[in-house]
Amino acid sequence: MIGVIAVALVLDGQEPYREPRAKPAAVPPASLTAAEVARIARRVERIRGLRFEHAVRPLFVGRSEAIRLEQEAGAKDQRDSTRAADAEALKLLGLLQPRDSLAKAFSAIEGEQVLGFYDDRRKRLVVIRDRHANRPLLEITLAHELTHALEDQRFGLRAGGSTDDAALARSALAEGTATVVMAEYAVRYFGISDALALFEAASGDETKLPRYVEDTLLFPYEQGVNFVEAFRPDGGSWKALDNVIRFRRPVTAEQVLHPDKYAIDERAVPIRMPDLGRELGPAWQRMASSSVGEDDLREIFKIVGRRPNSGAAAGWGGGRFELFERRRKGDCVAPCVSGDVGAMALAWDTAADRRAGEAALAAAFERGLRGRALGRRGSVRLWSSRGGTIALAGTGLRTAIVFGPDSGLAARLLARFA
Repeated sequence: MIGVIAVALVLDGQEPYREPRAKPAAVPPASLTAAEVARIARRVERIRGLRFEHAVRPLFVGRSEAIRLEQEAGAKDQRDSTRAADAEALKLLGLLQPRDSLAKAFSAIEGEQVLGFYDDRRKRLVVIRDRHANRPLLEITLAHELTHALEDQRFGLRAGGSTDDAALARSALAEGTATVVMAEYAVRYFGISDALALFEAASGDETKLPRYVEDTLLFPYEQGVNFVEAFRPDGGSWKALDNVIRFRRPVTAEQVLHPDKYAIDERAVPIRMPDLGRELGPAWQRMASSSVGEDDLREIFKIVGRRPNSGAAAGWGGGRFELFERRRKGDCVAPCVSGDVGAMALAWDTAADRRAGEAALAAAFERGLRGRALGRRGSVRLWSSRGGTIALAGTGLRTAIVFGPDSGLAARLLARFA
C-alpha cells in the first residue's frame, strides 16, 4: 500500500508542507464529480506519458473510514506486533527515545497527515475528504494517487509496506514518480489563487513525530524525486525511467541515494548472521531481524551521533540487525538493556570505508548513547552504555557490533561472528 502523506508533499522544490488538524468549518468538504476525476486522469496521462488500461474509480471518504480501510489493507494485528519489536530495536540503537511510541506516531500519521493512498493489492484508491481539504489539495492528492494506479496497471507496483531497506527503495521509486507528476500537475494547471489555497490548507500544527520516523517518511518522497530526476533530466522523456521500472528497479536505499551505483548494478553484500540463539540459550527469543541500509547508517550518525556524516555512510556495502529479548516477568522500559541483545553486522566497500564507518559509529555511541570507553579486549572495543555494554570488532571489510547487558555476554556473542 502506497500513498501521499502531508509531511512529505513537495511542490516545485518548496519545503515539505504539513497538513493541519481539522478545523471547524461552515462549508461541506470539497468534492470532485466523475467528470472531474476523468479530466484529472487524462491530465495525469499526458504528464506521465502513459495511458490507463481501464478507468479508476476512487473512493472519497472521511478520515475515520479511510483509517479503517488503511488498517484493513495493512494487516493491523501483525503490523502492531512488528512495530513493537521495531520500537524496541530502535530504542536500543538510540534512534528513538525511551518514551517515544511508534504506535502513537503512526496513529498520529493516520489521524492527521495521510491525504490518500492506493492499495496495490486490492487495486483500491482512497482520497480523504476532510473539512479543511480544499479542492486544489483534493485534486493534487488524486493526481498523486492516480499516478500510482496508472503505473500499477502498466508495470505492477509491488511497492511493499515494511521498513526494510529493499522496501524503502521500492517505495522511493513509486513515490518519486508520483510526486514529480503531482508537482508538474500543480505547475501546469493551478493558478496563483489555487496555489495560495494549497498552502492555506496546509497551515497549522500536528503531532510532532520522532525525528527518525519523520525522516523515514520523507525519504521516499525527497530521495525518490532525486532518483527520478537523474533519469529524466530537465523534465524530458520518461522512457529511461519506464525502463527502470520495467526491467530493473532499485533494490537498496544506496541505489536510490546514488543513481550511479544503480547504473552499475552495485548491490548489497549478502550478510549471514551467526546463530546467536544457540549461544544465548532458551531463556532468549529472537524478536526482530531486518536489513541495515546506507540510510540507516546516515540516521545513526545524524540522530545518535548528532553529526551528519554521509561520507562515512557512503562506504556501506551491506548490513543486518537482529534483536533478542530475554523472556522475563513484568515489564521494563525500553531499551531494556538488562533483557535485550542487539547484533549488527556490516559490510563495507573498502577497508578505508570500514575504518571511517567504525570511527563514526564509535562517536555516535559515545555522544548519543552516553557510551564510556572501557578499552579493548584484543581486537574488541568496549563501551559501557545505559547500564549495558556495546562491543565492536572489525576486520577486512566487515564489522560486527553487539549490544548486551554485560561485557562478558557481548564479547562471547561477538566471537560468534568470527
